Amino acid sequence: MDQRQDVRVVLCAPGFPASVDDPDKPFLLNHARAMSAAGMRVTVVCPMVNGLPPRYQLEGIEVIRVRYAPRKIQTLAATGSMYREARGLKRLLVLPMLLTMMAMMVRQLRQKNSVAYGHWWIPGGLVAVVAAAMTRRPSLVHLHGSDAAVVNTKGVQKLARFVMRTAQIRLAVSDELAVWGESVSDRKFRVLSMPVDLESLPSPSPAPRDGLILGVGRLVPEKGFDVLIEAVSMIEYEDRPEITIVGVGPERPRLEAQAQRLRVRLHLPGAVPPREMGDWYQRARIVVVPSRREGFGLVAAEAAAAGRAVVGTSVGGIPNLVRTGVSGLLVAPADVDALAAAIKEVDPDWGVEGPAHVAHLSPREHGVFLRQICEDLCKAGI
Repeated sequence: MDQRQDVRVVLCAPGFPASVDDPDKPFLLNHARAMSAAGMRVTVVCPMVNGLPPRYQLEGIEVIRVRYAPRKIQTLAATGSMYREARGLKRLLVLPMLLTMMAMMVRQLRQKNSVAYGHWWIPGGLVAVVAAAMTRRPSLVHLHGSDAAVVNTKGVQKLARFVMRTAQIRLAVSDELAVWGESVSDRKFRVLSMPVDLESLPSPSPAPRDGLILGVGRLVPEKGFDVLIEAVSMIEYEDRPEITIVGVGPERPRLEAQAQRLRVRLHLPGAVPPREMGDWYQRARIVVVPSRREGFGLVAAEAAAAGRAVVGTSVGGIPNLVRTGVSGLLVAPADVDALAAAIKEVDPDWGVEGPAHVAHLSPREHGVFLRQICEDLCKAGI
């Protein structure tokens, strides 16, 4: 049998889409699709979300959701922001969650030519490297945006170092995260951004002159939407554009109150299925990504692929996706004055340059890259 068709990847992550319309971590579904299309069998292990089945197939990908607590308190994976959920008494749920996920990972890794693949160093990476060691399988850890933010004590840093050093392969979604991972672990990282589902996006078209200013993401402080509202409020009232922010999160009431106080027109349509995001990009004049912290910058990548000029902050992978003065503008995070100036100065026509700068993020290249890594690990017998 062709060994390329015999590699099995067991992904471990804090969440995974429940359907193709689920806006929770759609990039992980794109990632799993890319590996599946490259000839690998993919199984996902993640925590249970109440109301979902414990096992299901999503476009040929097996998803296993692990129960770790009674239903009433089993909520760590319910919001898509686990590091925020795991606070107070809910921290007590982290250990049973890790142990039950490890048990399931061990069971799944018993098959020949299996590779443990952990997303975020915790919980996915920690579970993956321990389960891989127990089954003598290779492991791979992939860093994302919140990985550095949760390392806030020496004890947590030691745990992160253990995870990264134990994994045979270490990946990060941006140069910034790779540098951070190397500083913590003293081990080499490779940069692999998440793939962009180009087929679900509209063909690039001229930006409408009367189009909206679009933001996309969870309504949480690190996304910087409060900075965007304040920046727009600094524009002369008669020229002040309306903002549309697609997403859900705990900051919605505060953002609405801020916009009302500053006399900024704000539209919050809530969650939008990933396959409908293309329509919003088409309606946009420009897309603003005002993040205080970012891992990769998927919204910037999608907007560029859709032919929209991007005003973004110079964090995470965004500087690799936006070329200043060519496909958009970059500003420092939380710099209201600079963001207001960039929104006024950016030329929507620059969006025509965007697709070329993100063409390398195709799912095919992503899958081929990972297939080679996983094959090499299996052949080495690690």
